[in-house]
Amino acid sequence: MPSIHTITGMPAPGHREDVEAQKKRLHEACTDFESLLTAQLVKSMRASVMRDEEPEHAMGVYESMMDEGLAQVWSREGSLGLAQWLYHSLEPLLVKKEEAEG
Repeated sequence: MPSIHTITGMPAPGHREDVEAQKKRLHEACTDFESLLTAQLVKSMRASVMRDEEPEHAMGVYESMMDEGLAQVWSREGSLGLAQWLYHSLEPLLVKKEEAEG
């Protein structure tokens, strides 16, 4: 039976992960966070637009998928810079942790 650590992708206890791999995972997490935040922002912006009538369910689903796709593209391209700022703020903590363990 796999442990909870292998299911979530975290290293098992006692396993030292390479700092570069941790940095890569941190960058991915920061980018994913920016994508989620951007998707919520776009969703809120779309909700603020006054419409003559509510869109059909299928159109609402399509718009939601388009908003999420746009948010992912923007975060992958670094358009907003939030992921980069967050990464540069948290990256020194990985180095300090490695030095403390080393």
